Amino acid sequence: MKSMGTPPTNPDDNQNKRRFEGTGNDGNDEITHKRRKQDSEDSKDSPPVAPKDEDTLGVHITIDEEWFKDGITAEDKTAVKLHAPLVPGPAPSWQRMSSTCTCASVLFVIFLYSCINLVFPVPLDCISGKYGANNLLNPYFSIQTVPSLDHRDLTAFDDRVKELFEWKNKDSKDYMAPYFPLIQSSGTGKTKLMHEYKNMTNNTDAHVHVELILCQDGAGPGTSGASEGSIFSNTLDVSKFDAGESGQTGLCQWLDMFVPKEEKKVVLLFDESQHLMNKHDAWHFRCIRWWLRLPNRPEGVNVVSVFAGTTTRLANYYTEPKQSTSSRDAIMEYLGGDKLYPPFYQITTTGIVSRTDGTKFGRAGEHCEDWNRVVTEFDVAAQYGRPLLARLHLKGELMPALGSILLRIRGGESELSLRKSYSLLATRLQMGQVSFDVASELVASGYAHLTHFSPENNAVAEIAFLPDPVCAWLAMTQMIGDCRLFGTSNGVPANCSKPASFWSEKAIKIYSSALCRPGKGDVGEVAAAFYMLACADELRYTLNPDHLTQLSVPLEEWIARLLLQSKGDTKSVISVREPARAQVNFIQVCRDYLRHSVDEIQRSGLLRHWYLAGRASYVYASCVAYDILVPIQYNLNGAPHYCPMLVSVKNRVKYSENQRSAAIDAMKNVLSKAKITTGVCVLLLIGLEDTSHDEPSTLHFQVGEISTVVIVVPEEDDFGATKLALCSTCGGGEESEVMASHADLALGA
Repeated sequence: MKSMGTPPTNPDDNQNKRRFEGTGNDGNDEITHKRRKQDSEDSKDSPPVAPKDEDTLGVHITIDEEWFKDGITAEDKTAVKLHAPLVPGPAPSWQRMSSTCTCASVLFVIFLYSCINLVFPVPLDCISGKYGANNLLNPYFSIQTVPSLDHRDLTAFDDRVKELFEWKNKDSKDYMAPYFPLIQSSGTGKTKLMHEYKNMTNNTDAHVHVELILCQDGAGPGTSGASEGSIFSNTLDVSKFDAGESGQTGLCQWLDMFVPKEEKKVVLLFDESQHLMNKHDAWHFRCIRWWLRLPNRPEGVNVVSVFAGTTTRLANYYTEPKQSTSSRDAIMEYLGGDKLYPPFYQITTTGIVSRTDGTKFGRAGEHCEDWNRVVTEFDVAAQYGRPLLARLHLKGELMPALGSILLRIRGGESELSLRKSYSLLATRLQMGQVSFDVASELVASGYAHLTHFSPENNAVAEIAFLPDPVCAWLAMTQMIGDCRLFGTSNGVPANCSKPASFWSEKAIKIYSSALCRPGKGDVGEVAAAFYMLACADELRYTLNPDHLTQLSVPLEEWIARLLLQSKGDTKSVISVREPARAQVNFIQVCRDYLRHSVDEIQRSGLLRHWYLAGRASYVYASCVAYDILVPIQYNLNGAPHYCPMLVSVKNRVKYSENQRSAAIDAMKNVLSKAKITTGVCVLLLIGLEDTSHDEPSTLHFQVGEISTVVIVVPEEDDFGATKLALCSTCGGGEESEVMASHADLALGA
């Protein structure tokens, strides 16, 4: 790790060469710091040096759409930039006048937006055939109108900020600076959380003042920080502060305007902080961090900060040396130790829109006056994922942006690498954990959700793909070979959809290359879930090939396809296509580690919630009777009801009739103890050595009965699920376990 201690210099100035090398002997006595009125130069330590451009680390990710920054997301910012010029050293921010954009800018924006809608009209429904990659979203709905977050998120965030105020008194011996990163994937509500914290604190605590600052980089994505009605107090344009003496002086003067003269606590919330990390080894970020460590604040003034973004670099970037390397103040030490405060990532906003105003548009099949059309199952499911996408859909802004979202899931326009394939597959299947680098990349530039980060060991980060029907639906379109919904969209590769067998081969390579680490026994479950999803996708596309907005498929016909030894006519199993008595609706399988019993799931309404959200769930690892729970919807007396389908997955070479009966009975006992009288028990066998003697079965769903069926996945299924389950490099099922135990078998055990 580089030692960053000398005063900032211009990397293009050859006269400052020795400053890069850390000598600090070439002209340092001529540097005058004008950051503060107090004359206390000797007590200040030196900020980080700016390395040469060729030393810049990392690749900057500019796409970081947040939840409603006054209605302006990252996609919006590429279309419109409202300028708010920075002047170093203005009045304190709570006394400043709001800057406004010019009339000409407003008229131009309105004209541009009108022209865009003439060329790319925003469809009001989901049945317009192809979906565009238009990334110009409506920037005119406000974050102030979005329902409040869960109070637990706000309380937890408030507690973490209060801990930072202790840094000056006792934690400075251990922790480097009074800040922590707020890291989570795009669209989860980071900006909304900081906005609510700002409003709550400024309105209830006279001793604490909070500023919400938007970071941007020149002409790139950005919005007006101080315009009237904006949620941002100010905009920090890092392009105005070049790496070097003048830039460091100007940046520190700009920061000084937030320091009050009287006794007060100040919280600076920096949003879109990835822009601080983009140039010269994160020079801007490290200068702000150095400024936070200055020891000569006015008496009683305590300044702390939070840096929000999607990149984990905010949490592990540059542990600076405690001792200064500058000759001018080499005997001085920074305030602060060498530890970093852990990041805050506990944002629990998934599905929050469905609990507020997401259901006011009615059920699928009903007419919605606001949309002037019939509500589809996709409309309903979209409200159960990340709040940004849910709110955009409610406002009619999601459809033209689906192509852009798909490109983010795919990792761009280029050919699919194993990492990009993992992003698509894991969105629907939850394949397992990946390395720190891959996890960080998927949080920063994709839609993976950060669930664990270790500041002591920056090689540990865990992710999950939470229920996200929009992303799962987009991933589904890529796994249906004949699907062409995005084949002609701008930026989306032509013929981007591939058959299920292509994706099973990708999954095998992902596991065999050790890119992904599955949990014990998970590979068989993933292969089974893949097989069930592939059969449903095939049936879904057959029923509705033009738009795929009908997510549900008839239960009995779906089971029939699962039972087939090869793709073909399902009439051999179901002779008459009568109105479906029950349906399944899932397009992704998520992990549910909560140890809810089946009756708790039934009574709490989770079955309905999961069904409408288009998801099934892997159950916790130690559940003996079943591995996957799928919600079923059936009609009774004209009203929808919900019951469970328990799926027990056995990845075995052989499985006798007695074992099959015992597995079915175990699932029936679970339902019996829960006093559930309507449900389905499925035993899914994958990887059997010989399937030629297994007779095709069938399923007849009946209200008031527990229906059962045994599904044997053929050795050469058309989707490649069996190959995935038996891949020796990613868990070989029973065959691998037998090989590991052959010493005991040789003794006749």
